[in-house]
Amino acid sequence: MTGIDLDMRIRSFKLKLIFSYIFVIVLSFGFIAFFLDKKLEENSLRNIETSLTNQAYLVESQITAENIKNEDITHLEPLIIALSEKIKCRITVINSAGKVLADSEKSQKDISQMENHLYRPEVRLALAGGVGIDTRYSSTLKIGMLYVALPIKEKKDITGVVRLALPLESVGRILNEIRKIVLLGLILALVLAFVLASIIAAQTISPINRMIHVSRKFSEGDFSRRVLQTSKDEIGELAVTLNKMAQDIEDKIKEAKTQNQKMSAIFNSMIEGVIVINKAGHIISVNPTIERIFSVRRVDVEGKLFLEAMRNNDIAEVIGAALKRGESVSSEITLIYPVRRVFEVNATPIFDNKAVDGCLVVIHDITEIRRLETVRSDFVANVSHELKTPLTSIKGFVETLLEGALDDKENNRNFLKIIQDHADRLNSLVEDLLSLSHLESKEIALNKSNFNLRQQLEKVILGFKSQLKDKSIDIKNELPASISINADKDRTEQVFTNLIDNAIKFNKEKGSIRIYVQEEGDKIKVFVEDSGIGIPGKDISRIFERFYRVDKARSRELGGTGLGLSIVKHIVELHIGSVGVESTEGFSSKFWFILPR
Repeated sequence: MTGIDLDMRIRSFKLKLIFSYIFVIVLSFGFIAFFLDKKLEENSLRNIETSLTNQAYLVESQITAENIKNEDITHLEPLIIALSEKIKCRITVINSAGKVLADSEKSQKDISQMENHLYRPEVRLALAGGVGIDTRYSSTLKIGMLYVALPIKEKKDITGVVRLALPLESVGRILNEIRKIVLLGLILALVLAFVLASIIAAQTISPINRMIHVSRKFSEGDFSRRVLQTSKDEIGELAVTLNKMAQDIEDKIKEAKTQNQKMSAIFNSMIEGVIVINKAGHIISVNPTIERIFSVRRVDVEGKLFLEAMRNNDIAEVIGAALKRGESVSSEITLIYPVRRVFEVNATPIFDNKAVDGCLVVIHDITEIRRLETVRSDFVANVSHELKTPLTSIKGFVETLLEGALDDKENNRNFLKIIQDHADRLNSLVEDLLSLSHLESKEIALNKSNFNLRQQLEKVILGFKSQLKDKSIDIKNELPASISINADKDRTEQVFTNLIDNAIKFNKEKGSIRIYVQEEGDKIKVFVEDSGIGIPGKDISRIFERFYRVDKARSRELGGTGLGLSIVKHIVELHIGSVGVESTEGFSSKFWFILPR
């Protein structure tokens, strides 16, 4: 509702309040004036009738039956004219036959033309022996008249009637004066009522206006306002109720906001993907994890059907089953696009009054769990295989020696040398496993120091002098003479050792190894490039896994444990760095690692 509409309604209420007072007063005055007018009119007529009747008796005493019988006009006419002037009313003398004998306001000529009065109501009542009274319009005088007629008797016989007539104009004038006074009083009362009603309405509307103003703020969400009203009446009680309501709502809103912020923080920070679906299958909300998994935006998917927004039939079936059955449904699905991922999908129905109103879908990314399970399985198989081979050889040669070969002076030393080689291989394998386990535990403390990286590399290369000579491999240290880093010197040496060892083992005869660096801001990127046999593309993503070998038979033949590159990766990552490889099968391999300066 707009402010203009509200103001109009307030004014309308104020006018209604004012006019209700005026209406009550007008109605009251109307009833009073109506009954007062009727009462005054009745009382006036009654008083005039009584007065006129008394005067009629006085006139009747002046007229004799003989005058009527003899139609003594000469006596009657001056008599009634004289009496009429005294009592200020019209006097008419009528015989028992209804003939007008004399009239104080008519001449004999006019009387002769007057109609017979026998059937006039007041005359008939008088001829019947009573007092005849009637009020009617006089066709002769053209005005309203009050008539009082008395019989003139001779003993018990009625010889005629004397009638007095009085115009009602005086009664009307009196009544009109009274009506004017009543009307003036009504106008004054209305004016006073309007003033008082305006004052009372203003006093009534003022606190209501304040309440409306504050209520408008409430509707806009501002519940900090309060209604200031000190009266103890109903309006004061209403103000107290509004203030309490506002305080309660404000407290509830604060509580709801706090809960909403907590829920929103939980919802948005969950590593699991969460989708809220209504009973019609439309998406109500998704969290950021879902946006990352499906490469969608919340604003684009909210309000749409799940299949319309994300197009995954497996998840849609889980959602449909939860909505239909009204119970939790779980399923493991594999997402192929945009990347291959494995998810565990749990759909739990949401109930409203025991009816399914939607469902909550939680998507757990178990890709890493499944990968680790595969790696663990491969690790167990690889460790078993790596341990079984030397142990089988050792056991076989020991059994051979025990069966008599120990006395064979030509071969016993050769057998013991083979056993020693296999024992050394087992020892190397165990040491690498312990080192890798130690690195993966993240509990190792790096002993960092500033040192010259080129000089350290020269020391490592010197340790491979014989292997390089045996395969006629040319190695080039192209690191700048002044390059220094802050890192764990021994661990960095281990990284160079493992990478150069691999570069020699899998290189060609008369091949080459080139070690150089690229500076990237506050980091350095070191490359170990060889001219060896290269790595197939399908194996590059797994090359840094434990026990992963591209050419398993050759790796074992060259004495590798399959853990060197995995150790390199963990050492570099402990330095907050990263590793990688670029290779073309049959040509060369380029391993690199990045370390902070």
